[in-house]
Amino acid sequence: MQEDILLQKLAAGEQSAFQFIFNQHYRALCYFAFTIVDNEQEAEDLVQETFSKLWDKRGDFKSATNIKAFLFIATKNACLNFLKSRERLSVKEKDFSYLQEVQVTDEMSGFDPVLTETEIIQQLYEEIEQLPTQCRRIFKMSYLEGRKNEDIANTLEISYNTVRAQKLRALKLIRNSLIKKNILPLLGVYITLIKHYYNY
Repeated sequence: MQEDILLQKLAAGEQSAFQFIFNQHYRALCYFAFTIVDNEQEAEDLVQETFSKLWDKRGDFKSATNIKAFLFIATKNACLNFLKSRERLSVKEKDFSYLQEVQVTDEMSGFDPVLTETEIIQQLYEEIEQLPTQCRRIFKMSYLEGRKNEDIANTLEISYNTVRAQKLRALKLIRNSLIKKNILPLLGVYITLIKHYYNY
């Protein structure tokens, strides 16, 4: 859909334009929100709220870039507010303090560090989907579901050391792939995963 037509249809309240934008950004927004709130259901709920805000402001956008910036920054703000409401911001704020400097404006265009990180995170999740079957399953159980190595080993009826080995293998495969694509450094994401690996 051409940008000018998309903006016109969105401003006019046509559901087809809204659905187009939703389909284009929903998955990446959920991944982004999850990296902040560490809760898949809450992340999805917060993203839904962001799209509700987009609908309310549908006539205010001058470009597709403005829409994209609004979606990711509004999601970021919603996530930080969620953490504040749960009194968990103090634990996370060091990792995401740089996000506080980004403000939503109608004139937003060009490079945006939040969007850049989000695109990298999206690429990271795409690499996860390319992992070998058992490796991918263990990785997701650990990093997306937050399960301990011992719990994963019992569930899959494999050894504890196998779980650790598969997690490390996943990290190496992802890292090597991202290096080949010249995407590293991952703005702290890879370091976070490494720390998580050694803590469990």
